[in-house]
Amino acid sequence: MSQENLVLHSMSEVVAAVPHFLGVHPQDSLVVVPEVTGQAPVARVNLPHGVTQQEAVAEGLARTYAGTGVGTGVGVVLLAYTDQPDLAREVCDTVRERLEPAIPVIGAVAVDGDGWARLDGPNRGEVTQSDRDLMTAEFLVLERPTPFATPGDLRQAYAPGHPVPGELMALAAERAAAAARGGHAERVWITTTLARAAAGHTVLPDADAARLIADVQHTPLRDQAWASMERSTASRHAELWRDLLTRCPESAESPESATWPESPVAPVASLTAFAHWLDGDALKARVALDRVPAGTAYQMTRLIEVALELGMDPRTWTVPDDLDGPGRDPSASSTSEELRHATREPPKPPAGRGPDGPHR
Repeated sequence: MSQENLVLHSMSEVVAAVPHFLGVHPQDSLVVVPEVTGQAPVARVNLPHGVTQQEAVAEGLARTYAGTGVGTGVGVVLLAYTDQPDLAREVCDTVRERLEPAIPVIGAVAVDGDGWARLDGPNRGEVTQSDRDLMTAEFLVLERPTPFATPGDLRQAYAPGHPVPGELMALAAERAAAAARGGHAERVWITTTLARAAAGHTVLPDADAARLIADVQHTPLRDQAWASMERSTASRHAELWRDLLTRCPESAESPESATWPESPVAPVASLTAFAHWLDGDALKARVALDRVPAGTAYQMTRLIEVALELGMDPRTWTVPDDLDGPGRDPSASSTSEELRHATREPPKPPAGRGPDGPHR
């Protein structure tokens, strides 16, 4: 998550802050919070059961935090969200053994509802309304949205809502097909519209929403939208694309259409997920990718899946030189090259890990 450093003075404040970091109140999860927020990502994985899963998660977290600045005098806090204290201790002990000494674990905590208990000491406590109010105020200053109460509520925010009218989509599809053949004016319109909407937290009218959804069905125009994103504005772009994702048609405007891919949702969901990843929010990125219909082969979707699977740090991202847009870096970044290579050669999971890796 891109944000200024946030100073947390107590374990109750850490627990109160976690839902704001993640965008949702975690359940049955292991959450890793760096001692200095903003310097490294806050990570969440499903709470692993059994030695094999726990070791796989520990290995994945160690790889994720390698090179992030954590470990150079900065440690992490492990929080296990469960009503099973023995399981919380097993998970935290396994992760601690793998992280240390490179990454100091300065606290291990079991969290059950509002209550928390140190697993490495006698302290325990409860998150008060004052703690929650303080964190809400802190994150409002950082322009972060209010966290969802449950994972189900989070998924519902990305579900299909009210799709833009079919007649507007048909007109937009014709326009996009012509613009994709070299329309410079359409590229300027995409960049300008996205910048203005992101800056003003604007919900686009149906006509503009249809135009953007239709445009990004074509790779050159999609890449223009992709290249418009920067870390400093990623959270606003993510909300803009999330709204468009809920308004995107589920299928082509006609069965015989040649201007739409198999799933019009895939480009919009991928752009939404990328914006979340760029903002350091892997949880919402995965929720957005879940909207891509099963069996849809879309390269940008796979690209982001690889970035999430490898735990790649979004701060290393620069616009690849084959994304044609303003402000692009003429020299391809090492991250971009690694992502492209990973797309061609999917990473092999560590022993004991499924092909999709642990859910983050």
